[in-house]
Amino acid sequence: MIGYKLGAEQSLIHSRMAATGIGFAGIDGAWWLPAAEPFPLPAVCRQELQAIGDAIFIFLDIVTALYGTEEGTAGGVTQLLNYKVPAHILRLMRTGRVESLRPDFQLVMERDANGVMHYRFVATELEICPSAHGFAHAMQVGYSLETDLVHAFADYLDGRELLFVGTQQWSEFLLEQLAFCRALAAVGARGRVLYDRPFRQLADEVERHERWQPPIFGVKQKSPGWQDGLLSRLESHGLTPFVYIPDDPWPTSVDGVVGDAVVFRFGYFDCFAPDHLRRFVQWQEQGATLLNPAQFILDSKVVMAALQLPTVRQRIAKESAIALGVLDRCLPETILLTLENAPRILADKDGWVVKFAGYDSGQQAWGGRSLQIGAQHTVASWQTMLQHYLNFAWPVVAQRIAHSAQVDIAYLDSNDRRQWMRNGHTRLRVFFLRRNDKMTAAGAHLTVSGGTMQVSEATDAVQAPVLFV
Repeated sequence: MIGYKLGAEQSLIHSRMAATGIGFAGIDGAWWLPAAEPFPLPAVCRQELQAIGDAIFIFLDIVTALYGTEEGTAGGVTQLLNYKVPAHILRLMRTGRVESLRPDFQLVMERDANGVMHYRFVATELEICPSAHGFAHAMQVGYSLETDLVHAFADYLDGRELLFVGTQQWSEFLLEQLAFCRALAAVGARGRVLYDRPFRQLADEVERHERWQPPIFGVKQKSPGWQDGLLSRLESHGLTPFVYIPDDPWPTSVDGVVGDAVVFRFGYFDCFAPDHLRRFVQWQEQGATLLNPAQFILDSKVVMAALQLPTVRQRIAKESAIALGVLDRCLPETILLTLENAPRILADKDGWVVKFAGYDSGQQAWGGRSLQIGAQHTVASWQTMLQHYLNFAWPVVAQRIAHSAQVDIAYLDSNDRRQWMRNGHTRLRVFFLRRNDKMTAAGAHLTVSGGTMQVSEATDAVQAPVLFV
C-alpha cells in the first residue's frame, strides 16, 4: 500500500497505540480489533470531506439562526425542533456556533457517469458530543501516519486551553480524553479533563466495581487483563497532570484556565443537571468558547430533518448553491415519526430505518442502540415497532436507508496474527473543526462490524485509520 510499510510494522501497532495511554473502562490500549493496515481512500476523498464539512456547518448555522424567529416559525423550523421535547430538557439557546462535530458516514458504493465505482459519503449522524479523539490519534500513532487530529486542535487552540467537560454517564471514555490531552502537550498545546462527578469518587466507584462493569457499551464481558485500579493506570501512563481537580468539581470560574479557554461539552442536555448546563453559559460569559454551544436543539437528530424544509433550503441556496447540492448527496432524507408519516414508513418498510432522535434519558439515542431496520422486520413486526415508538414521550426519526458498502478487512488478533472479517459493514468517522473561516477535516478512521448493519465501536469491531492515497 502506498505510503505505508507492511510486515514488521504490524507487530508494533498494538504497543504503539497502548503507549499513548488510551483505554476504555477496564481495558488498557485498543479495545477494538486493530486492522492489519490503514484503510485506503483516494486523495480526492479528502477534498470531498472538506466540502461536506463546509456544507454541514453552513446548514447548522442556518438552522440555529432560524429557530425561534418569525421566519423560522413561519417556515416550520421552530415547530419541528420543538416536537416532543420533554419538559425536563433545559431549552437553552445561547449565542455561539458549532465549532466542531464528528459525523458518522456510511460508505456507499456507486457507479459514476463513466462507469467507475467509487464511494459516496452518507452522514447518518451529526454527532455534536463525540468521543474518540484519543482513539483516533492513537490509531494514527500506531500505524505511523500523520497525526493530523492533534495538530488540527493545537492550531485551533492557538495558545488557549482545551477543557473536556464530561458526564459521568459516559465516563468510560475518560482515559482516551486524558490521552488526547497528553498528546496535545507533546505538541505544545494544553488540555485537561473535568467530569460532573468528583474524580476521586469516580475512581472509588470503579475500584468498588460499581462503575464500568460489563455489559456496557461495546463490551459484553470483561477481557483478560481487565483493570479496576483507575488511579494507578493514570500514574503508569503519565495522565494524572491532565485531570482537572479543583476543590469544587464544578467551579464558578475555570480556575487556572485562561479566560478564553475552549470548552467541549461531552454529554447531551439530558445527561447534565440544569445547574451544570447553566455553568457552561457562565463560562461562556466569562470569555470561554464552547465547541458545541449551549443550544438544546443540536442534541437531537431532528435537526437533520430540517433540510427538507423549504425555508431552510432557500437560505442554504442563497448562502451557497454548491453547499445545498453537497448536503442533498451526503444527508439521507430524515423525517419525524408521527401519526401522519407512519403510513408512508410502513408502506415502504425496506426503505427506512427508525431511531430515537434524542432526549430519551436512557442513552439509547447513540451507538445504534435504538436503531430499527425495516428490511430486518416482517410487515407485522415493523407495524408493531412503529406503534411502540410513536408512543414514546421523546422524538423519533425515520431515515432513508443507505446501504453500507461491505468490505473484507484484515485485522490483528491479540497475538498479532492476521485474521479476516468478511463482508463487514462500514462507518467512516472524521472530526470537523473550524475557526473563523478555516475548516479542517482530521482524524478519519473506519469502523467495520461483522454480521450487522448496526455499526459502532466494540471489542469485536475492526477499526482502521484512513490513509488518503
